[in-house]
Amino acid sequence: MKTVDVAIIGGSLAGAACVRELARRGIDAVAFERERFPREKVCGGFVSPGAVELLEELEVLDAVLAAGATIVRASTIRVGRREISVELPRMGLGISRGRLDAIVADHSGVRQGFVRAVNRDGNMFRVQLEEAEISARIVVDAAGKLSRFSQRRGVPEFGVQFYETGSRGDVLDFWFFEEGYGGAVTVEGNRTNACFLLSKAALQAGFGGSGNCLVTGPLAYDRLASDFISIGDAAGMVDPFCGEGMRHALATGICAARAIATGLSRGDRYDAMRARYEQESGRRWAAKRRLGKIIRHLLKHRRLTSFGLGLSPEFWFRKLWD
Repeated sequence: MKTVDVAIIGGSLAGAACVRELARRGIDAVAFERERFPREKVCGGFVSPGAVELLEELEVLDAVLAAGATIVRASTIRVGRREISVELPRMGLGISRGRLDAIVADHSGVRQGFVRAVNRDGNMFRVQLEEAEISARIVVDAAGKLSRFSQRRGVPEFGVQFYETGSRGDVLDFWFFEEGYGGAVTVEGNRTNACFLLSKAALQAGFGGSGNCLVTGPLAYDRLASDFISIGDAAGMVDPFCGEGMRHALATGICAARAIATGLSRGDRYDAMRARYEQESGRRWAAKRRLGKIIRHLLKHRRLTSFGLGLSPEFWFRKLWD
């Protein structure tokens, strides 16, 4: 039976970021991804300035730009009749999730494979694949919002994504409305990626009911329990605001890798590594997640949202995207 230091369930943004950071630190890690890239996924297509920095840290930013990612320099936010223009603190990008996933997952540590089960055996884990079994000292759950290995608290909100022809230039268009919110940004191929977060009622009413729409949900913002280090959507890191879910996926993958590297160097047990990661990730993202929850509640009151954005829009958007 083959033994590795770290086995990662899922090779999308969070899992691929984790395996890249572990490999950079000389740790034997492998991420198993059941899907084949490129593949479409409901996503806003907007890479925030903070996420751009993470792509550069992972040494894939040049490849993302070469793939046709568009530069985003500003956002236009609309609430009812109010329209606000906000300059981004730094460069953002527009790129389809299918193309971005394929680039970040283009690494020898990401392999095709479906993880059927994980069983703990003393200080080791037995990871059962379709046609093989491996042993790992550490298991990371990056299997996404439908993960079977981490429990999350669901909410009756759904994501809807579709493409339109034509470019919107270097601006992210964003709308708040009674049924939800969302945005549209130019991605590679001179097309627009539009994505909206909707209530269940709006979805059932047929919002954007085109046959070309992709729909996902219900979403989950909070993880309840897991026996593993959970990252990305598996940890409930679906940001309640457009563009930051990808940043959280990349950031939690890198954060987990660093906690694991520290633990391995110290000879820590797995549970100590998991506790260190959860403490660090919780400290790093607690304020942003609280802000996201506040915004979700404010969105139920459009006039209040419009008033708040009109007071100091750049402050709020810098907090979310910087």
